[in-house]
This record gives sequence, C-alpha cells and structure tokens, in this order.
Amino acid sequence: MRSSLATMTGRGGASMTDAIGTRHATTPEIVELPERRAAVVGIDGRVDELPRLMGEAFGLTAQTINESGAVIAGPPFARYYGFGERIQAEAGFPFSGTLVPTDRVRETVLPGGRLATTTHVGSYEELAQAWDRAAAWMREHALTSTGAPWECYLTGPDEPGPSITEIFWPLD
Repeated sequence: MRSSLATMTGRGGASMTDAIGTRHATTPEIVELPERRAAVVGIDGRVDELPRLMGEAFGLTAQTINESGAVIAGPPFARYYGFGERIQAEAGFPFSGTLVPTDRVRETVLPGGRLATTTHVGSYEELAQAWDRAAAWMREHALTSTGAPWECYLTGPDEPGPSITEIFWPLD
C-alpha cells in the first residue's frame, strides 16, 4: 500500500508519517484541531470486505481530488457511523482546493475543536484493543463523544514495521 498511498498523495516514497510530522503518543489525550474538508466515498459492508472497500474508496477519492485540480491535504481516513453485522462508514482524504463531486465521491467535513485522540502503533488486528482502551479512558475522564469517530492511517498495511493509526472522537 505504500506505493499506492505515495502515488495517491504525490509524496513519492516518503512515509506519510514523515510528510505530516505526526507524533506517536499511545496514551489518549485531548487535542484542539481545525476542521478539515474531505472527499469521501460511503461504505456499507461486512468487516471482511473493509480492506477492499476502503482501497476502492481511497482510489476513487484520490482520483477525484486530482482530477478536480485540488490537492490531498492529509492521510487517508475512515469515519465510522455504525458497527454490527455490517459496518457503515465513509473513507477518503482531506483536501484543499475545489472538489468536483461525482456520483460516488462527495465532500464532507472532519470536525475540528476539542477531540479525544490516541495513536495505535501495532497491527491492524490489535486496533480494536486501542479503541477499547481509549473508550475506557474517555469514560474514566467523563468525556462524551459528540459525533462519529474516525481513524487516520499514517502508514499503509504493506509498509515495513508496525502500522500507525490515529483514532479521533469529537467532544463537546
């Protein structure tokens, strides 16, 4: 995935982490971030379909951003709206410039303001444990999410070393 992410973002062989200067804290914390415009494709599928569906979404959104003359402005992400037998989500990229939507790609906003966040460094198979630890931390600190959480993928699944994924929850 490194080569495909590098191609999509126009960053050559550079690591997504290096390109955006991300910290790698694994302890949950509260941060203040600006809202970001993003191009996304809706996803509704089983857990075992997510890698394929997200790959398609990332490819379509990157293509639409590039064809619109806009610029990818951050790592790929997936925002989750429903978990169960099927997962409802949207996946894509933040961008700057003007997006020309298509029948599948639309514009949305990743909320800014106060966010709870944690960074998972490890395999995708262990990611659910990071979500559980962060949710417990939020309960311990009496924090309530005000919207759908999302993951930012700072490394691709084919890159050497552990995967790095940031998880965000908007707060009141």
